[in-house]
Amino acid sequence: MNKFSDRLKRIREKENMSREILANKLGVSYSTIAKYESGVREPDFSTLEKLSTVLDVSVDYLLGKSDKERETDFDPIAEHNRLLKKYGIEDSGFFDIEKWKQMGPEELQQLEDYFEFIVSKAKEKNKDSE
Repeated sequence: MNKFSDRLKRIREKENMSREILANKLGVSYSTIAKYESGVREPDFSTLEKLSTVLDVSVDYLLGKSDKERETDFDPIAEHNRLLKKYGIEDSGFFDIEKWKQMGPEELQQLEDYFEFIVSKAKEKNKDSE
């Protein structure tokens, strides 16, 4: 029993991701993913890191060194960066001031409402944990 191959397949299926989609996200072939899942082949370090990011699990979990899918220590900056990378926000002009200038009052109000919602949820959670 190969923990890596079993965990890779299980987490991919849990995410409802086909081998083809995972292969495209990693820049490898379908057969490479099939070989990873059958235990015939193992990824290099770079690909292992990409797998961890795409599937949103820790490298230790994929390797069978931990039973926790994610790290327990929450790093908001790392999480922010992971989400930006996962959703390709760095390519969509998130930090491009010219694109922000194109937003109308309605879009800006929706954005403000959403930020307010997120901040209030975080405050509630922090208050409940005290």
